Amino acid sequence: MTTRTLSLAALSLVTAIAWPAFSADLDLTLNDHPIDQNTLWFGHINPDTDTIVSAMMAAKIYGGQARSTGKLNKETQYVLDTLKLDTPPLATNLAAANVALVDFNQTTQLMPGVNQNNIQAVIDHHALRDNPIALSSPISINIKPWGSAATIIADDAERHGIALSKSDAGLLLAGILSDTLNLSSATTTERDRQLVASLSATAGLDADEFAANMFKAKSDLSDVSAYDIVVGDYKNYSINGKNVGFGVAEVLSSDELLGRVEELRQALGKARTSQKRDHIFFAIVDMQKKTAYVITENRADEKLANKAYGVKMDKRGLFVLSDTLSRKRQMMPAIKGALSK
Repeated sequence: MTTRTLSLAALSLVTAIAWPAFSADLDLTLNDHPIDQNTLWFGHINPDTDTIVSAMMAAKIYGGQARSTGKLNKETQYVLDTLKLDTPPLATNLAAANVALVDFNQTTQLMPGVNQNNIQAVIDHHALRDNPIALSSPISINIKPWGSAATIIADDAERHGIALSKSDAGLLLAGILSDTLNLSSATTTERDRQLVASLSATAGLDADEFAANMFKAKSDLSDVSAYDIVVGDYKNYSINGKNVGFGVAEVLSSDELLGRVEELRQALGKARTSQKRDHIFFAIVDMQKKTAYVITENRADEKLANKAYGVKMDKRGLFVLSDTLSRKRQMMPAIKGALSK
């Protein structure tokens, strides 16, 4: 074999090796659909609206297929029904699948069975904290400190001149409205506000009315068991060697759930066992009062919450946190800080 033949063979080999990295590059200036069509996009377990709509729109814009990671909550179902869109199939058979992640970056929130070396891309708006995913080679990661993963995808679409249909814009609008609680959460940024204005115009939806109907759907928990409420919007964390679980229920009025506190406390104990948590918390978040009511299940968690939030339990056994809406920006950082002291 000649030197020239060897060189060509080596070039072919390099090209073959480099191609998967290129196919996972989210830069839309390189390719209209840079992600391979068989790659599965999905978010964290116990999916919320931002997770589902971001997976759907990431697959549409970058390539690949959207998947869900569990039963949809009523808010997300309302969004899909309103926009006349189908629920993505459940993510299954993941051991050999190429996957791309939205709305999280921690292994504690990753679907079981995923080979982390098969992760092709990540789009997220959360900090890199304990137990982030581990990779054997570089991939495209787009993390911005905005109110939702949908904001990041909508921004990318706008910057690259991608025309969105009414339903596309409606999906991204829903993701932003859901995660920012209609731009009222501490996580809200100016970019979220700008995109809500443009997306609502494209979708032909009044953002305030759409958000109100979304939240009304999410608040209807009368037919939901206490356990399903506790784990419905629930995330696991690993902090300084402690396994911590934190669930929230965001509702327009807290009255109904405050009447079920003891039932919810018992369900929290059941979730501690099933999730194998050292500490576990659940918060009823009243969106109108901008108040979170944190429930604990044992003395150790009560002491930790007292240390984290600097307030005592009231006579109902609740830690009442005023001007508090965000688990990500307000409730969990306080718990992490208390565990770090």
